[in-house]
Amino acid sequence: MGIGSFEEVNIECLGSGSNYGKDMESSDAKEVVIWTSVRHKNKQALELWAKEIAGAGTGGAPGFTTLVGGRPKPTPILRYKPFYYPKELVDITIDDTEFKSSNTEFSETQPQSPPESTNAVVNEGEFSYRLEELAYLRSGDKGNSANLGIICRNKSLYNVLDARLTSAAVKEYLSFLGEDLVVTKYNLPGVGAFNFMLDNALGGGGVASLKTDPQGKAIGQIFSDFIVEGLKDKSS
Repeated sequence: MGIGSFEEVNIECLGSGSNYGKDMESSDAKEVVIWTSVRHKNKQALELWAKEIAGAGTGGAPGFTTLVGGRPKPTPILRYKPFYYPKELVDITIDDTEFKSSNTEFSETQPQSPPESTNAVVNEGEFSYRLEELAYLRSGDKGNSANLGIICRNKSLYNVLDARLTSAAVKEYLSFLGEDLVVTKYNLPGVGAFNFMLDNALGGGGVASLKTDPQGKAIGQIFSDFIVEGLKDKSS
């Protein structure tokens, strides 16, 4: 038909632990839901795919396969595109105060990531715990990036977790998010917390993403299974 290949294809097996990457506990799944999504500039290509994929539901064994929500329909991608714009080209006008300014001060320097402050790893004992037992976790989207917030349940655990929760460790655990994943760590010692920015984690983010979790809400839950080793008995 001369319409070319899909620009992007995403297939996930929900229920098989696929979102846990190499750290999933078991692949012995009894039931799964297959999520498929594609991207193409030509609407006709997507309509053709929608007709072809329908056979997966109508041609399979009743009770075992079905199309959730009926035959899919092509939808446009409305994504935002953040960018830096020179301040020297922006005139500021505020009518109600008669304030006008032509800002000619401009720096081409891009924001820099802070140096990572990390305590040395010290084994305090032989006990291991899931991170959820030691901290609260929350995640969410920031465009095509996500942020992962971690707050120690007890501030006495701050140095222990700081030593083990490095950018490299987080990136390795969440490597299934994509090859372009970039992790930056921010320390918040005043509240016994850490904030990790996960750039390029969401496949475009929001409606621009083909992922089942385009807002990164499940990342915190997934990372709660991270194993922290070499601790004392926390019940003592």
